[in-house]
Amino acid sequence: MNSATKLAVSAIDTVTASKGDNTEGEPAADATETRLLRELCHDLIAPAASIKLLAHAACTESDPDLAVRDRLQLIANEAAMIAEICGQVLDRPRRIDPVRLDALTAEAVARAQLRYRGVVERVINPVTVLVHPAVVVRILNNLLSNACRAAGPHGRVRVQVALDSAHARLSVADSGQGLVGPRVGRTALGLEIIGSLVLGCGGTVQMEVSDLGGLCVTVSLSCLPQPEPQGGRGPVLVGRPGPGREDGSVPG
Repeated sequence: MNSATKLAVSAIDTVTASKGDNTEGEPAADATETRLLRELCHDLIAPAASIKLLAHAACTESDPDLAVRDRLQLIANEAAMIAEICGQVLDRPRRIDPVRLDALTAEAVARAQLRYRGVVERVINPVTVLVHPAVVVRILNNLLSNACRAAGPHGRVRVQVALDSAHARLSVADSGQGLVGPRVGRTALGLEIIGSLVLGCGGTVQMEVSDLGGLCVTVSLSCLPQPEPQGGRGPVLVGRPGPGREDGSVPG
């Protein structure tokens, strides 16, 4: 078993162990945590909706310039996504409509570029999956956050979306330290969240050394039959530096 496979197995084992090795007192604790999470999600939906409405009102009532309008639209979109994620936790819908993985990926990359100073390269082809959009966004946000943090403010991150037989393949690579050293803190939690979400969708996660020098995490999800491409392969979007500051804040 090579190091990449060992790391992938270790991440998945961490997720399953956290769910399976319960002592006598832990089920009650898990129930309490679930209740608190649901209460938190319930209470976040209304403020998120208010932020979205206020951002839209600022766009229509104050006639801001184009740059400010774009920022306000991003704020509204982020607030809407918070509400979407909370709703997914609360409702866990049984019926899920097809979503465009490529479109959600492009949006997630645009948000990441506001926080990250380095270069984000994108190669995105049209792919449709049958996964709740809030789950896809959580996977994307954790992949991109981990990669940008590992690459550092002067590094590179590459995001790829492609159709691989009957599966959608989402890969995020970085120019960080790769498999050297333990994955701890926010990175470890991000990997655990990714593993749990992907396994819950019936997908797989693979981690290996990236040709950029760091880590490459590849998520594979079942996808719907794709329409015949018009005019060849999907768009290849060139990477560019983001405007984010080194501390992760957005320039004003």
